Amino acid sequence: MILRFEEWLIGQQYREDLIGDFARILDTQDISHKFSRRQLDEHKSWADIVIRIGEPGHVVTFNEAWQEFLLAKQAAADTLD
Repeated sequence: MILRFEEWLIGQQYREDLIGDFARILDTQDISHKFSRRQLDEHKSWADIVIRIGEPGHVVTFNEAWQEFLLAKQAAADTLD
């Protein structure tokens, strides 16, 4: 199973930092988390959501969260090998 950003982000809601705040804010937003199976670019889909929210500080936090997510995704893939 491939780790998805939404799953990873939900697991970050406990954090007492900007990424935790970001995860909690996105959880309260009325956004469509469900992407088409044909949607190939998960990053772009989430970037579009963050941009629609319209808070400039969230872009920086999203970028930091995305980098942490990529590391977690790679670690999860490594454990499957």
